[in-house]
Amino acid sequence: MKPVTLYDVAEYAGVSYQTVSRVMNQASHVSAKTREKVEAAMAQLNYIPNRVAQQLAGKQSLLIGVA
Repeated sequence: MKPVTLYDVAEYAGVSYQTVSRVMNQASHVSAKTREKVEAAMAQLNYIPNRVAQQLAGKQSLLIGVA
């Protein structure tokens, strides 16, 4: 089974993938109604963010190296 992507959530919610990204990053300029719609779609599809993709996009990994 193919993992659910940001694009899948966007299509299901009827919004753009950028809007889904804004909701995930807690941007303030997303309406409450849209935020609820996207969050419901994420829950319905069991969306799990891809941590590797987030790290490649410049997010912090939150990993600590021990030598």
